[in-house]
Amino acid sequence: METCTYMNGNLKKAVWTGALAALVLASSSFAGYGFSDYRDRDQSRFVKKPAKPFRPDKEVVTVVMREAIPRGGGYTYQYPRENPEPVLTDKYAMEGALSMEIELIASDYSGVAICIAGSVDLTPYLEEGVLEFWIKGAKGGENALFVLVDDGVKSGGESLQVKLRSKSLGEITTEWKHFSIPLKLFGNTGVYWDAKNTREVMLPFAWDKFKGFRLEVRKDENESFKVWIDDIVIKKHGKPYEGPAYYPFRNEI
Repeated sequence: METCTYMNGNLKKAVWTGALAALVLASSSFAGYGFSDYRDRDQSRFVKKPAKPFRPDKEVVTVVMREAIPRGGGYTYQYPRENPEPVLTDKYAMEGALSMEIELIASDYSGVAICIAGSVDLTPYLEEGVLEFWIKGAKGGENALFVLVDDGVKSGGESLQVKLRSKSLGEITTEWKHFSIPLKLFGNTGVYWDAKNTREVMLPFAWDKFKGFRLEVRKDENESFKVWIDDIVIKKHGKPYEGPAYYPFRNEI
């Protein structure tokens, strides 16, 4: 009985000694390796795809619409309420896989706005900055207004707008067409519709609180209106203006 107890004691001692030796050996085997070696120990078993390099466009100040409505609180709205909502579609696309389909009520004053989350200060880019986008018409020859909107703080929550007529900048066609419009052409005079007093009110446009892009039509200027628009961005620099001199004619309060 005593012999058995002695044997068991020796066995336990041998087991603990072996375990301690294995632990010491394991510790010493990892002593010359870092975490990355441990993390990648099985890398030979897997085929790892190389990551696509991220190439930010340093010329872009803000993206209004590219493959989706702006993330993080961006939104769209249309007026009047009966106007069809804008939709993302893969039917046509100039950049990427999607464009935005916009249909407006031609027999009324109607529009669709695409607004970013928060606002952006564009004042450093007024002299050389541009609004750029691609647009394609269902019929061609569509008559619209290209509009920028601010956050509406100066005008009691109603966004001030600066507008340019599409036909003064070129024709919308049934093929994708690129527009690059100098920001300074929009001028400094913003307007908004005062529904209570049924009149337009003019105030200085808040270029330091840019909110988004709007496409709108005037009543009965089109038989119908449907377009697709893609890749709406504000850039720091663009081509010099080549249109009529002194346009727009009213750009100050």
